[in-house]
Amino acid sequence: MTPQELVAFGERAQQRHDGFVVAVEALDPAPADALSTEDLQDVYAEAIFIRAFTAYENDLEKLFLHYVTGGTTRQGAPANTYLRITDEQHARKLTRAGFKFLSWAKPSETRATAQNYIENGWPISNMLSAKSQELTDCEKVRNRIAHNSLEATLDFNAVQRNMLQTERLFPITPGQFLRIRSTRLKRLHMVHYLEAMNDTLVAIMDPPP
Repeated sequence: MTPQELVAFGERAQQRHDGFVVAVEALDPAPADALSTEDLQDVYAEAIFIRAFTAYENDLEKLFLHYVTGGTTRQGAPANTYLRITDEQHARKLTRAGFKFLSWAKPSETRATAQNYIENGWPISNMLSAKSQELTDCEKVRNRIAHNSLEATLDFNAVQRNMLQTERLFPITPGQFLRIRSTRLKRLHMVHYLEAMNDTLVAIMDPPP
């Protein structure tokens, strides 16, 4: 992307994020101490989260391709890419290296990919580290929405315990969890995670000096 295209890309991402937040804040908060009876609200919350997380993954891939092909930050600082190509589609094929696709969901895997192709993974690896816990939670919540495997359920339960501080004696769906207003954070869990994804993308585009 050219500098102008990067600015436009960031503006579109911000507008999309703002739209997600507006949609989430229109939902009713869910109880933290009882089973949700608002199945439709839970479904809406899960649908919004899936859409937001997918957009985040797509944007993260675009920013990786931007930097690995010689793109610069909003301040004009280039990443020291190990590749010497400028075509993003060519770079995408090359970095897949025989895989069907590269995963952008797990922060640890994304940092490793960035470090393989960019010196120190900068700015992607550094900015992901700042929100590593929240982004890892996002991936686990997404996985639990997508399927009901034992691993996904156990990972999601761990996210619940960390955020709610105690084990619940009733099953909480991802939708209910996302609609709970955290007394510690003073906002819905969903908004907390949306902000983490958005802040990460902004930081990657405009990292501190």
